[in-house]
Amino acid sequence: MMFSKGLGRTYLLPVYQNRVAKHIAFWLLYYISFSLIWARDGNYFASFYLEFVLLPARLIAAYTMLYLLIPRYLLKRNYQQFVPLYIALLMGSALLHCVSDYFFYQGLLLNEQGPLLTLSGLSRSVMLINSTVLFLSAVKIFQLYLMEVENNKGLQPEHLALKSNRRTYIVSPSDIRYVEGMGNYANYHMKDGRKIVVYTSIKAALEQLSECFVRVHRSYIVNSEHIESFSQDCVYVGGEEIPRSKHIADEQLLAGLV
Repeated sequence: MMFSKGLGRTYLLPVYQNRVAKHIAFWLLYYISFSLIWARDGNYFASFYLEFVLLPARLIAAYTMLYLLIPRYLLKRNYQQFVPLYIALLMGSALLHCVSDYFFYQGLLLNEQGPLLTLSGLSRSVMLINSTVLFLSAVKIFQLYLMEVENNKGLQPEHLALKSNRRTYIVSPSDIRYVEGMGNYANYHMKDGRKIVVYTSIKAALEQLSECFVRVHRSYIVNSEHIESFSQDCVYVGGEEIPRSKHIADEQLLAGLV
């Protein structure tokens, strides 16, 4: 186990890194929070008991959504099947919610003999389950989005559209040897010898390029895939000598070889 500063943080590391432990911690917090929120007249026992009885229906709905409906239908944009399945999931979970409440809470704890199903009770169950499912779905989709962003880091865009002298040039980033900043303009030096001058700053030019491109100097960006050699002061690309700032590490220049 990795130790860190602070005893509390040390004990929390395994919980944070363990997927099962994180799920258990979330549902435990969820259970305690809602039990306290819905407690009436200080009757915490009844509230905790009720939330415990109703929790399985919410668990079934949540995990069916997270591990079945989202990956198999929503992410694949199969909305025609996703929508009816989602509605069926809510209705089925709400029915289980009502049945659990009727038999294990009203009948077992309160000894009341009310109706098994009512429209208001079913609607309330649908709303409670839906709020939980929507919250967890939003968290799941946000996590997937962050993973997608992380996975796409460093990937070359297929093409760039460079506007120069009333023309738009469609170029592949791999064909760019280096970019030279010239005030409000950037000169793209291509491997076929062309020079495309674009009205943009060197900073904006870098933002369009992948991690293979390194800003080696305040006025130069080089494509590490085209670097022929380098020294402490210069980088050589296509026979051209480009100045290198002192803070640029060798590892950055070798990024295109990884």
